[in-house]
Amino acid sequence: MSLALLATACGLPDLQDYKALPLAQTSFLYAADGSLITELHASEDRVILRRNQMTQYVRDAAVAIEDRRFYFHHGVDLQAIVRAAVMNAEAGTVVEGGSTITQQLVKNLYVGNEESFRRKIDEASLAWQLEDRLTKDQILTKYLNTVYFGEGAYGVEAAAQTYFGISARDLTLAESAMLAGLITAPNHFDPYVRMRSAHGRRNVVLRLMLQQEMITRDEYRAARHEPIVVQRATPVQRYPFPYFVDYFKQWFLGNPAFGPTRDARSKLLFTGGLHITTTLDPELQRYAQTAVRSVLSYPNDPSGAMTVLDPRTGFVRAMVGGDDADYWKNQAAGRVNLATGEGGTGRQSGSSFKPFALVAALEHGISPSTVFPAPATLQIPLDNGQVWSVTNAEGSGYGSMTLEDATINSVNTVYAQLIEQLGAETVVETATRMGLRCCPRVSEPRTPLLPYLSAVLGTNEVNTLEMSSAYGTLATGGQRVNPVPVTRVTDAKGAVLWEAAPKPKQVVDPQVASVADQILQKVVLYGTGTAANIGRPQIGKTGTADTHTNAWFVGSLPQLTAAVWVGFARGAIPMEPPTTRITVFGGTWPAQIWRLFMLKAAADLPVRTFPTPDVGYVTVSVDITQDPYCLPNPYTLPQNIQSLDFIQGTQPTKTCKTPTSLESVTVPSVIGMTQAQAEEILKEAGFVVGVAVTPSTQPPGTVIYQTPSAGTSAYQTSSVTITVSMAESPSP
Repeated sequence: MSLALLATACGLPDLQDYKALPLAQTSFLYAADGSLITELHASEDRVILRRNQMTQYVRDAAVAIEDRRFYFHHGVDLQAIVRAAVMNAEAGTVVEGGSTITQQLVKNLYVGNEESFRRKIDEASLAWQLEDRLTKDQILTKYLNTVYFGEGAYGVEAAAQTYFGISARDLTLAESAMLAGLITAPNHFDPYVRMRSAHGRRNVVLRLMLQQEMITRDEYRAARHEPIVVQRATPVQRYPFPYFVDYFKQWFLGNPAFGPTRDARSKLLFTGGLHITTTLDPELQRYAQTAVRSVLSYPNDPSGAMTVLDPRTGFVRAMVGGDDADYWKNQAAGRVNLATGEGGTGRQSGSSFKPFALVAALEHGISPSTVFPAPATLQIPLDNGQVWSVTNAEGSGYGSMTLEDATINSVNTVYAQLIEQLGAETVVETATRMGLRCCPRVSEPRTPLLPYLSAVLGTNEVNTLEMSSAYGTLATGGQRVNPVPVTRVTDAKGAVLWEAAPKPKQVVDPQVASVADQILQKVVLYGTGTAANIGRPQIGKTGTADTHTNAWFVGSLPQLTAAVWVGFARGAIPMEPPTTRITVFGGTWPAQIWRLFMLKAAADLPVRTFPTPDVGYVTVSVDITQDPYCLPNPYTLPQNIQSLDFIQGTQPTKTCKTPTSLESVTVPSVIGMTQAQAEEILKEAGFVVGVAVTPSTQPPGTVIYQTPSAGTSAYQTSSVTITVSMAESPSP
């Protein structure tokens, strides 16, 4: 009985009944206004090669890495299936597949990528039948003419042209091994994006070819040390807004809504005929690019990056990830999107991180009117025995100041005390809740924020995408919406595959957000952010990393949030003369860029205020020496009690547990004071005051003696007697 008859009898498919799958269709990427940004397509102008038009190296390399028993099975390799099952079970994940080259060809030509048990059965049956019809050489040739190599290249000829600018017949051993290594995961091993991964994968293929005696040891050694030099045969099609397009691609390829694996999503994106409407506003994008170029206009100036979003929806309206001309210069060197950090890393945020500590303080009952010492420098002992030395910008000292004023003037020594009081974990949790680390699939860094005390001064690395998202949470009254670059995705027939549905989540109490907004508006009115002032309600905060290596301004209107970063793309280089024209702070070039952009962007936006719920304040007397603040108990010293204003609901409600008994207090000196002054000071120190009067030559009402004497110790509530002068009686 033939296999075809057997397949029919068992309900299995017959190869004769199958037609080839349709060819790939171009996808289209549109801006929010409907204008076309770019086409996304595979290399459908593929050339079908004959067996003698391919180097033997690429044929052997594909067999070595994809199907080592290709010449010994009949389309289905039971040994490979068992081996893969064992290895995957041991690893706890899929590390090896069991599909043969013939099965992969059947999948590419006939059955597609549907993840189902039935599809795998059909695939195996059809592979067996295909082996009856074609020789091994014919199957391998068809496979290499149809398989996907990434970067839109289908077939080995398109791949050779895409990565090396040559024909497949001219591929070297090393080049053949690199291409074969792409087949399993072309996005992960793409040398244009991940050169190190591509290099390692190529060497794995070479090692397998050596083990399978396809090449000699001398050939292996020579190829292994050959550098990978990628170069396209024809220049890639250029399109506008390339950094936003890269951000979109990362978002799409990392979104499980579009397929179970990154490679499945890539195939859908580049061959599925999708119509994708993005959130990008071309006009705002041009304003952003112009603002950056206008301020950073000299050849040796640092780079600038910006992300602009609507805080109400999370829609990313503009993104400057670098200079567009630089984007296209050297594709093989890899690209870094300075707005998202993708391809590189984030940058230290400096004092633009302080608003997260401010929100944490307000949430934990610390009043904006709380007074802190504000010295020029501060030494804080750490648990590991070391000392954290904190210095204010330009070495300024302020004596003492409120938390509100310390925010407006960005005083480091006050905020160092604040995070020590709150705990670094509390501040980092607040920052994360508000939006930092919102987008690990599309941005760097992907690691959690580190809960160090220095975090309050911006030692954690961030990017403009997450900073604009987090500040947007304050602009909406404490409602967080994750950033998104797309509003709608439809397939080739117009069916909706995905549609944005913003779901704001209340992550900060509206009253707390309102108070923080009021303070951050003053930063722009008369604090460190005055250079960003556009004359309408806006919040903002400057940030400057240590030694001026990174500078930030992040701010928002109620309808639009923008985060601006300035620094050198190649690393943490101080922006100080003679390297730069000026010493760069967050209040200089970043604030100027933000202002130039927002003046244009907000020209047609109605003037609105930030959400202003009825913020209820309550005045409470607390023991300011306790952490956290608590209500005085009968033994609390009067001088430790202070009345502070708190947001209703955040005020202390618990009575202090200490002190638990009368305390020994140093008796203050009151000699030379008036009686009223002396009584006030002694009562504040916790003493009962007794008064005696005696004639004296001192001005009447002056304290001329006290007992116990100043500097001695006495228990609170004990008596201190002061002797007050009176006019002497005239002589008889």
